[in-house]
Amino acid sequence: MRVGLVIYGNLAQVSGGYLYDRKLVEHLRGRGDEVVVFSQPKRSYPLGLVDNLDPSFWGRLRSSNLDLLLQDELNHASLALGNTWLRGRLEAPIVAIVHHLRAREPRSALSAAVSRTLEGRYLTATDARIYNSRSTKRSVEALAGTRPCVVARPSGRRFGPPVSPDYVSERARSGEPLRLLFIGNLIPRKRPHLLIEGLAQAQSARCRLEIVGDPSADDAYTATVRRSIRQLDDPSRVTLHGQVPDENLKQLLDASHALAVPSAHEGYGIVYVEAMGRGLPVLASPNGGARDVVANGDTGYFVETAADIADAVDAWAADREHLAEMGRAAVAQYRETPTWPETCRRIASFLDRIARHSSS
Repeated sequence: MRVGLVIYGNLAQVSGGYLYDRKLVEHLRGRGDEVVVFSQPKRSYPLGLVDNLDPSFWGRLRSSNLDLLLQDELNHASLALGNTWLRGRLEAPIVAIVHHLRAREPRSALSAAVSRTLEGRYLTATDARIYNSRSTKRSVEALAGTRPCVVARPSGRRFGPPVSPDYVSERARSGEPLRLLFIGNLIPRKRPHLLIEGLAQAQSARCRLEIVGDPSADDAYTATVRRSIRQLDDPSRVTLHGQVPDENLKQLLDASHALAVPSAHEGYGIVYVEAMGRGLPVLASPNGGARDVVANGDTGYFVETAADIADAVDAWAADREHLAEMGRAAVAQYRETPTWPETCRRIASFLDRIARHSSS
């Protein structure tokens, strides 16, 4: 097959969504398909609407002799209007890869309304969809109805074989201060500020927080996070690492006791799975795809407030055997998650069916 893929920027970006797209492209190319990447410039939302008026971009899509066109739903503002024109002029089916809906993120009433309108229009103009979780599927179908689809969970197997249960137990009982690890861009949706507030409220002072992520994603919000750290009784309890290579990230995971990423919404949360493979229980919000990953009270805790975070921190700090038990449960659950080849084969089989149906 000759497959097109529309994304912002390039596939080398580090977020979970780009990793998902990159693994799929590698798989398709590995089995002999030709994949052509069509890049659009990343603009402030909703300035991406101007890309709908770029005749050269739409002309390239139309003239590329594609059997199938994949589009990352992240680009919905740049595609919502142009796709309506394209569908009548492109024989290839349009398939959306949906990681999560912007409309599901906490926003002002106006911003949420704009997102719902643009995403609804975009999704309605697609022929089929790839979902990363059952939660994402439910959200999309509530907004834009059903289409032929596949749910293909991402793999979290970036860091090799999981750690052993004995390693998890020894780490928990080591007597070191409780180490929480946050991984994600410093943006309001990820809510690292909530972790800092929870740390301030916790009764246990023997807890540290390591924050890994791009501080340039939202300069104003990063400044807010830095102010929150300075207001702690002991600011040295929080370390901002910025972005780190995979080797260093693996070392941080293996040295930590729990992952804490209380995002207001995640379509799935690959980072949760990756951390569970290193024996880390997870603090996550119950909103979105985290429910497909984390078993509340077993492999982690669902948290919504700083007080919830403080309670979890105090529980783990006071009972290290409880911490070890949850870490071992996390490893056991990780072993049941799909590998990337399994995920990509599932998607590729679905794409083959869509392409055959279109040609017939």
